[in-house]
Amino acid sequence: MTNSQQLKPETGADSFFATDIRVGRVLSVEEFPEARKPAYKIKVDFGPAGVLQTSAQVTNYPAEDLKDRLVVGVINLGRKRIAGFTSEFLILGSYDAEGAVHLLSPEPQASPGDIVG
Repeated sequence: MTNSQQLKPETGADSFFATDIRVGRVLSVEEFPEARKPAYKIKVDFGPAGVLQTSAQVTNYPAEDLKDRLVVGVINLGRKRIAGFTSEFLILGSYDAEGAVHLLSPEPQASPGDIVG
């Protein structure tokens, strides 16, 4: 097992259920040249939870392929400043053996704001 595949320590269900994970629809994608690693600035509509922005290292996707896509995000981790930009949520994906991100995708009938649990 490589380091990226090693299991993390066991945690209680309370930690998991404290996260607010929701479906969102990508509204816009902009280049983020100020970031240390290649990234986009992404705005996502989470329905009743509002529109939030994030910095995401998902440049293996063309920006036009991300627009209008349904994504999954954790929206209650707090804000983080990245190269002068405020990131408000964490977009979820998996990493392959080469380190490329593959975004998690809900079923097409999901709607912005739907709770993931």
